[in-house]
Amino acid sequence: MKEHDPAGLHGSLRSAALWVEEGLRNIALRRDPLSRLSSLAVYSLESGGKRVRPFLVRAACSALEGLPGKCLNAACAVEMIHTYSLVHDDLPAMDDDDTRRGRPALHVESGEAQALLAGDLLLVEAFGELMETPLGQARVAEMAARLARAAGPGYLVGGQYMDMFHEDDAGEEWIERMILGKTAAMIRVSLELGALAGGADEEVLALVSSLGDRLGFLFQLTDDILDRCGSAEEMGKEVSKDSDRGKRNLLSILDIDSAVDLARKTAVSVAEGFRSLQGDWEEVAALSLYLPGRRR
Repeated sequence: MKEHDPAGLHGSLRSAALWVEEGLRNIALRRDPLSRLSSLAVYSLESGGKRVRPFLVRAACSALEGLPGKCLNAACAVEMIHTYSLVHDDLPAMDDDDTRRGRPALHVESGEAQALLAGDLLLVEAFGELMETPLGQARVAEMAARLARAAGPGYLVGGQYMDMFHEDDAGEEWIERMILGKTAAMIRVSLELGALAGGADEEVLALVSSLGDRLGFLFQLTDDILDRCGSAEEMGKEVSKDSDRGKRNLLSILDIDSAVDLARKTAVSVAEGFRSLQGDWEEVAALSLYLPGRRR
């Protein structure tokens, strides 16, 4: 098994973050502000974060020798939808978090109604941003359809609902389906959009989708481990709230040692899967191998 290069990965993540942040500075809602609402959406977009989903969009496009300019709109769109989901997650009616990425959550900064509407704006504007992608009409339509499915009731929103409303004895199958929705779907679609921008055919796209779900599972598993073992300083938000509220995740049915072991084995398997694909997927493989040891 080839070793990954942490320094190289961090450099790639920083480069992708700067790249997408430049794109986010030029999105339409900044150019045509109708009210203060736009500035509230921008507050959340500018709160930092790892920008993992835009990184995956660019990495997938580059893996297939696509040009980064062909996928920048898609990278901005997935980050806008991810940010909207965080804004809504933080609301008192949902996860009730006062901080996000080390800053006051938007509803603390501006009020609950304003935060709710700012999240709505980010969701709607994300699709407008995606439609500016400089590719053929059919390919852009396919990208939009995949993003809509990933963000919709069968995945992101449905997974969030499952996370909030469940039976106390919800088991492993239920937990894995919830993860597939609330976390893995946006990881998967980030890779799909990048692959589509890079010219992927149906066969490659199907493999990317399957591996994307597994990478999303790994991402949520390591996040749950950090929520149990990490600190608020590392996570940028309050920790251990899920377990305190009786929420179900894989650490509801696994002890911490078993969860860590599962994360390591999954990381190796996912990395090997990406390395077997057509093209150079080393950046994505490196991210997979990094996740079990991350501290934030």
